[in-house]
Amino acid sequence: EMVMWMVKSEKILIQGLSKTNTGNFMGFAVGGPFMHNHTLAVYNSGLTGDATGKLKVMFDGREILNHWDEKGNAEFEDPFLLWAARRTEWDVSMHDHDVLSIKPSINWAVGPWPKRFQQAPQGGLYYFKLPSGVEITVSGVDYMSAVIKMAPQQGQSGYCGNFNGIAEDEFEPPAPGSVPPVLVPAWNRAVGEGLEQVSDADNLFKLASPELALSAALVQQASALGVGRQEDPMMASPCKDAHSLDEAEQACVSIPDVDLRAACMADFCLTEKASVVDDAAMSGVMEERLSDGRVPLFVGHGPCIDIGGQALRAVRTKGVRIAMECQELLREVGAAIAGVVGAQLKTEGTCELVVRPGTDVHHLLDFAPSGGGWVDADLGGGVGDPH
Repeated sequence: EMVMWMVKSEKILIQGLSKTNTGNFMGFAVGGPFMHNHTLAVYNSGLTGDATGKLKVMFDGREILNHWDEKGNAEFEDPFLLWAARRTEWDVSMHDHDVLSIKPSINWAVGPWPKRFQQAPQGGLYYFKLPSGVEITVSGVDYMSAVIKMAPQQGQSGYCGNFNGIAEDEFEPPAPGSVPPVLVPAWNRAVGEGLEQVSDADNLFKLASPELALSAALVQQASALGVGRQEDPMMASPCKDAHSLDEAEQACVSIPDVDLRAACMADFCLTEKASVVDDAAMSGVMEERLSDGRVPLFVGHGPCIDIGGQALRAVRTKGVRIAMECQELLREVGAAIAGVVGAQLKTEGTCELVVRPGTDVHHLLDFAPSGGGWVDADLGGGVGDPH
């Protein structure tokens, strides 16, 4: 599967997900500042092993529009952010008639474009009304068919085009011979600023859906271990069936971090033990404390350098020789001086604080470590050799 930019702009971010071997459109995800950094993802459930291939809608990690009335209809609202609806049939009072007049580049075997949305299309009809006038209409025909309606954005790029009035600079054709001639009109590649492969950190699907994050993580693990994968890699899942996956989602729903929640779901399916939820929650607490500097973190052995490759400086204490005291000193000094980034305690040595290049170490004189303070030579400008 390939995640691609449908719309990439300063405020509005929309990604699409397609099957690389067939080109089928399988899902889209929306996020960015205009959504106040909330995320919405809609995808064909076949991506996660559900043979029904129904459409699944996730908003900030929880499923919506999944409880229908007797007519198959459902609605969801987050005031001032999202109004979403599911219908079984085209509703002239809700859906945009302009959707039916779109001219596809290829006459696909599934039939004329209007048939993807009119009457009672396979998988139902979904409509999403978002901030800034963005509207998205979706049906489950041919895995997924979707139409995005929005105003052009400054600096916009992606598969929806850049809307600069120059059609020639939006796409480039596929490599000669890479696809059958009949598919060339629909196999263009978007060109423009910032359209490189979507990184894991920017992947809106993983943010919106822990289920997709779980599947992707397991595929990566299998690849790293040399484990054989199925023909469709996104089908990989430790959960033996949809019921097990639902149980895992319910058990791990309290874990706020998406990656930890995905790991919790995987462990729950593999072990069927409720205790893994407590383990994941504790991991989240530890990560939070590590990230805000409240707990010193052992990094490893070897010379210490900063992100730019410059040697960090070690400032020695005269008498701090106990690990616990060294950690307490790091907590105290690190909270007051931004340039203090770590500590080390060598065998038969004293505690040393590690500081970034350019840090004024004379501020350390405001602190008085036990055992006699600081080694004067280190405060006078000598550069230690932190390891």
